[in-house]
Amino acid sequence: MGQFFFDVPETAQDFISRSLWKDAYICGIEGVPWQSRNEFDGSRLTITRGIESSGKLFLTCPVEGVGYCTLNTCSLRPLEEAHLLLLELARGSCYRARIQSDAWERAGLTLTSTFLELMADGTQRFLDAAQRRGDPGVASEYAIEAISILEQANAELGDSYAIQSVSFRKQRENQLGTLLAAAVVPPSPTEPDHEEAFCAAFNSAAVRLSWADIETDSGRFDYDAAEQSIRWCASKGLRVIGGPLLDFRERLMPHWLYLLEDDFESLLQSVCNFAERTVLKLRGSVQLWNCASGLNTPGPLKLDDEQIMRLAVGILQTVRRNDPNTPAIMMFDQPFGEYLAKHRDAISPLHFADAIARSGLGMAGFGLDVRVNYASGATLPRSAIDFGQMIDRWGTLGLPLLVQLSIPGDRGADEKAIYPLEPLPETSSELDASSDQLRIASPLIRTLLAKHIVHGIVWDGWSDALPHVLSHSGLIDAENEPRPLLDYLTRVRRDFLA
Repeated sequence: MGQFFFDVPETAQDFISRSLWKDAYICGIEGVPWQSRNEFDGSRLTITRGIESSGKLFLTCPVEGVGYCTLNTCSLRPLEEAHLLLLELARGSCYRARIQSDAWERAGLTLTSTFLELMADGTQRFLDAAQRRGDPGVASEYAIEAISILEQANAELGDSYAIQSVSFRKQRENQLGTLLAAAVVPPSPTEPDHEEAFCAAFNSAAVRLSWADIETDSGRFDYDAAEQSIRWCASKGLRVIGGPLLDFRERLMPHWLYLLEDDFESLLQSVCNFAERTVLKLRGSVQLWNCASGLNTPGPLKLDDEQIMRLAVGILQTVRRNDPNTPAIMMFDQPFGEYLAKHRDAISPLHFADAIARSGLGMAGFGLDVRVNYASGATLPRSAIDFGQMIDRWGTLGLPLLVQLSIPGDRGADEKAIYPLEPLPETSSELDASSDQLRIASPLIRTLLAKHIVHGIVWDGWSDALPHVLSHSGLIDAENEPRPLLDYLTRVRRDFLA
């Protein structure tokens, strides 16, 4: 058994207590989180896992000037003596900034003066911390300063890469062919209040074909709302992404499924029957099928790996058999795989995707569902650099990607959310939640536009004034007023997309 001990002096205890230390994990060279048990007694963080080998600690912390950010150490060995936590996190930030900037500069990236100044200041603060290791309190104070400066440098570096890469793409492609869509719950977005704004911001719409809403009782189907949304999209010249047909999350599955909880064969038959009926009903009006979402993460039904795979293959086969001319994808939740640190028997998202891709069923690509800044069931907040590296890893599978993003634009209860999640607490009073949504989302969207492998971007949430899936994720707030991110997406559509 391998244990990692990290000391936290009194001067840094508040910094760590506000971190998401319960969600911290250790990753090996392969990038897959290991299941671990985490303990923090106020002065020492202990990470325990089943194997004794080196690895990197990943820990999400509130960083001044950045907000919540997932930091990581360099590779460490499990030792009996403790590592100084803040110093190792600062070392990791310094290493990432220097290595990534060197690699990109060699590839032709022009480093900005802002980045170079931040890099120099942050490196000096890290060296100050390292030289005072004998005084853990002082060293940690310098390390916290170094982390803040270096993570701002990483943010600047990631933005420079995205902006210059998108400019390079624009030189070769007058208009990018990327799909830009908002996910809507039928009959939205047919309401007249913001239909012009929707068409100005998006060239596509992801119409949820929720099994729970369409087959409210076993054997009774109602497609009226879905057909209304799809007809509206067709009248506006918008391409339609249909689905997910199966969303394997609590509250998004039919309530009557508990009757089939102990009968997997009947469950599989019900899933495939719904998929077949839906595809036959709507084929010709949907340009891309999203077959399923969330099968790789633990869901409301207790299924083993073989059953999960059979569900995925069964629904994909059904869609391809009944509509062979329309491309079909499968969506994977939390693509960094953070949930693996808490669930021993969970499936690695990348390995699951690779297995389905090798099945020979003609899948057209992968979908990645990235929910950020929620306290549970979400992707931990990442820098644009880390986000881009994750996209590159998925790109090695050789299929196009569609990325679905959602970030809360408000806090507190959300009565119209179908799948409510609690947003992370604010880290600064400088920005309201809707402005913070724009601050976090814009560099991620620019990073996606810079990647040739990304063929589609979906914002998961149109209006909080209407029924929607995730808490506060809408581009229209609960008072039916546009949030700043909608204007940003409108400018992206106008300037870059066909």
